[in-house]
Formats: sequence, structure tokens, C-alpha cells
Amino acid sequence: MSQPKQQEILSATTIKSIDKRSISHSFGSSAATYDRGAALQRSVGNHLLSLLPAHSATLLDLGTGPGYFSSALRDRCDSLVALDIAPQMLAFAATRNATLPVAWIAGDAEALPLASTSLDSIYSSLMLQWVHDLTKALKEAYRVLKPGGRICFSTLLDGTLYELANAWREVDNNEHVNRFLSKEQLNDAIRQSGFTVASLEVNSHQLHYDNVIGLMRDLKSIGANQTANKSRGLLGRSALSKLAHGYEPYRTEEGLSATYQVAYCILTKDLNHD
Repeated sequence: MSQPKQQEILSATTIKSIDKRSISHSFGSSAATYDRGAALQRSVGNHLLSLLPAHSATLLDLGTGPGYFSSALRDRCDSLVALDIAPQMLAFAATRNATLPVAWIAGDAEALPLASTSLDSIYSSLMLQWVHDLTKALKEAYRVLKPGGRICFSTLLDGTLYELANAWREVDNNEHVNRFLSKEQLNDAIRQSGFTVASLEVNSHQLHYDNVIGLMRDLKSIGANQTANKSRGLLGRSALSKLAHGYEPYRTEEGLSATYQVAYCILTKDLNHD
């Protein structure tokens, strides 16, 4: 089967500069360290892979990150497009998968530099929680999908890292942990996007750490939690001691628990819509 030409997928308009510098910089600067702290991302991404169609002619990896899943995704399609907002992360993924025929594109999920009705499927794992407007991002996904196409995505919901948020209250009243949408807000965004819900499930994932420093190190290595308000300067010994003390109630036999509420969504575009 012949592969669609890249120019048939890309829109004719030029990519506008992305006004999300903090997100791009944070994830871009973590490209080389991302895999070290990405146990959750690998687990969630692999489950999401199982929800994808067995084969698609054209497939978009929306928020490709370090390209960990590029090979598995390429096996499921004739043509793979990998998009990320962070140029450094995209460059890392392209180098990592240098032998794969992939179209690597820097772009924003809320303004996709792709032609309308050009894709059969979209895969997006643990990225859409970082967009400013989920409804807008989903409408963009709807636009670029062909009638009958689908998007399979995972995203974080309210309640994620609640242990860390509570522990920080022992230190100060600043907001140190990102806020995420509730399930109701997720459903509202989906309803406004035009998609039909084929499947939506929410699973609770737990990681365990020997100490709070291990958790903080993982979050830093993947560039996450970068949109929360942060106190200036390094975390002092006294503050770290208070944070560790505040986290102790969440210690189990396996270690300190870090909970992630993950929504797995499969949405389809009506066959009667362009």
C-alpha cells in the first residue's frame, strides 16, 4: 500500500510561533532524562496502545515526547506523523528513531499544522493535560481526522498527586502541584468537541518511593509539574523536613504512595461529518 505524501497531510499554512514557552522549555530540557522517571508514562502508554486500531493508514502521535512508542506506533500504520510542542524533545525522538520513516513536526495541539480530514487515527498519551483549552485541542483533533476516524488518548484527572499536594501544606500555602480537570469537566470538553465517546474509563495508578526526594526527582526528570506556582529558590533543609513529615501518613508497606488518576478515552468522528 502506498504511503500518503507528507504534503497531503501537512496544511499549506506556516506554523505559527508557539506561545507556550514554559511548557516547551520544561519538557525540552528534560528530553535526555525523561526515560529515567517515566515508569507511569510507559505503563499508561502501553495500555493505550492496546486500545488503538490494529492498523491505520495515517496515524498521528500527538505529544510524542522522547519517542519511546514511535516504533510500536509505526508498526500499526502506513504513515506516522509525530508532533510535539518542544523542539528539543522532538529532536531527541527523531535521533532515537533515526531509522524509522516518520514525519517529525513541531506544533501545538490547539493549532495543529495539519490539513483537515488527513488522518485516520490519533494516539496521545499523557499530554493533553498540559493544553490550555482541552475543548479547543479536541476540536483540532476532530478537524484533522477523517470521517470515521478516532482519537485514543490518556490524560490526568483531579486527584492526581493528592498526597504530594497535602504534604506541601506542611510547608506553606503556595500551590506546588498542578491542578487537573475533573471527570465532569473532561466529559464537558468531549461533548463540545463533536466527538462520540466509544469508551471512557478512569483508572487509579500508584507509584511508590522510598522517600519524597525520589518522587521529586522523577517529576523533575520528566519536566512535569512545571505549571504550578513555585516558591523561589532551592528547597531548604527545614522545608524538606516538613515536606517529608507531611508525606509520612501516605507510607505503605511498598513505600510512599503517589497516586495518578488516569482517564483512557476513545472518541470517534461521525461518518457523516467532514
